[in-house]
Amino acid sequence: MYFKDLFEEKGTYDVIKVKIGWLDPIAPYQSGECPKEVVEKLKQLKPVIHTKGWHDCPYCQNATSSKQYLIEVPGRGKNIMYDIPEMIIHYIEEHEYLPPQEFIDTIINLNK
Repeated sequence: MYFKDLFEEKGTYDVIKVKIGWLDPIAPYQSGECPKEVVEKLKQLKPVIHTKGWHDCPYCQNATSSKQYLIEVPGRGKNIMYDIPEMIIHYIEEHEYLPPQEFIDTIINLNK
């Protein structure tokens, strides 16, 4: 499933769900070096929802796949929640995906 980074949709209880890392070859993504601290913090987050079965990485030559888990991260405002696929860690580590800076900043400042 593809969503452009920072795509917003209305969730329950007036929460705005902001999509990050829902990649697909139909659209290019920003690449670069993501801070290691971001990856380490993402690895510590627990998925909250199992959605839509299994997901194969669309960029790998080999069969890299994982269950499609959703991770929710509190965002930049009271009613903002980032929705990210667990596969985001793979995209960052293996395919040099660089999330938007506002998301990087949020993760770096998480639990501070």
